[in-house]
Amino acid sequence: MAVLDFNQIYNDNTWGSSESRSGRGSELAQTQHIRGALPSLLAELGVSSLLDVPCGDFHWMQHVDLGAIKYIGGDIVEDIITENQRTFKSRKNVSFKTIDILKDELPKADAVLCRDLFVHFTLDDALRGIANVCRSGATYLIATTFTDRLTNSETLLLDMWRPLNMVQPPFNFPSPVAVINEQCTDMDFGLDYSDKCLGVWRICDIKNVSV
Repeated sequence: MAVLDFNQIYNDNTWGSSESRSGRGSELAQTQHIRGALPSLLAELGVSSLLDVPCGDFHWMQHVDLGAIKYIGGDIVEDIITENQRTFKSRKNVSFKTIDILKDELPKADAVLCRDLFVHFTLDDALRGIANVCRSGATYLIATTFTDRLTNSETLLLDMWRPLNMVQPPFNFPSPVAVINEQCTDMDFGLDYSDKCLGVWRICDIKNVSV
C-alpha cells in the first residue's frame, strides 16, 4: 500500500477509534489480554530486542512491561513517528523509526512483531513483507493470525482489512511455536473475530516463503 494511503488514514482517523488513530484494535479494551501475556512470552523466547512494525501511535504498547528489552517502533507514516519521538523521548530503551516493511532494510532485532499488518496488504505484498522479515536476521516473527480460517482471500479495498490464517495458502506456515489468543470482542461488520491470535514462528521455519 502506498505511503499516502496510511497517511490519510492516520490524519482522517479513518478507522474511527476515539482512543487511537491506529484503529479500534489498538484500544486498551482490545489489547488487555495481549498486554498481560506479551512480557512472559518474550521472556520465554529469550527476546532482548523487539522490532514492532507497525507501531502506530504506541497507544497500547506503551502499557506493556518490556523490562530491559530494547524496543524499536517502526511505521510508514512519518507523522506518527515524529509524534512518537516527541511524546516518548524520555522512555528508556524505546526508539522510533520510519520504516516501509516492503522496501526498507529492517533494524536487527531478536523478534519482529507484526500485529494487524498483513491483514491490510494484498497477498503478494504480505509475502514480500514476510520475506523482508526473514532477511532481517531476526529469530522470531510474531504476527496476527486467525486460527479458525480455512482460506485466505485477497483484499479488495486499500483502507479495508480481512482475516488471514498464516498456516493456510499462500503462506503455508507450520504450526506456531506459541499462540496468544487476543480474546477479541470487536464485532466489525457484525462478524466474529474470537479466533484472532498472535502466533510465533521461528524465522528458520518460514524462510521458504515465496514472493
